[in-house]
Amino acid sequence: MIRGRLTRVLLAALMLLESCAFTPPHRMENRLFLDTADTAEWRSLLPTGMKFHGVTCNPTLLERANETCTVSNLHKLAAEALAYTNEFMCQSWGSDSQEMYDNGMKISEPDRDKIVIKVPVTKEGTVAATQLQKSGVRICLTACYG
Repeated sequence: MIRGRLTRVLLAALMLLESCAFTPPHRMENRLFLDTADTAEWRSLLPTGMKFHGVTCNPTLLERANETCTVSNLHKLAAEALAYTNEFMCQSWGSDSQEMYDNGMKISEPDRDKIVIKVPVTKEGTVAATQLQKSGVRICLTACYG
C-alpha cells in the first residue's frame, strides 16, 4: 500500500518536473528580443530558428542604424519586424509627459496588441506611461534612454 502510494507520488512529481522543463512554476517561458534597429541584422538573425519573441529598439539604436526616429519610420520598421515576430517595442520621446503620450499613441496606432511603447522611468515618463496604459497601449518602462 505505502509502496504504491509512493510510486504514484514520485510519478506525479516527475510529471510536474517534466511539464515545467526546469522553469520555475511562477515564471512564463523565456521571451527573447533582438535589441537592434538594423534591419539587415533582423533579416539575418530572425529566420535562424531562434525563437525571438520580438524586436526592441530606442532612439540611440535607431541613430546607430541610420534610421530616422519618426513616427512614420517606426510604423515601417514595426511592419517589417512583425512579419518575423510577435512584438515590436520602441521608445517614445518628448520633452514632457504630454508629448511622450502623444508620440506613444501615434507610434502604437497600427497595432496596439503587438506594438509596445517604451517610456523612460522619469517623473514625466511615468505620467505618460500611466496615460498610455489607460488608453489601451502596452508599455514597458525603461531606465536606458537619452
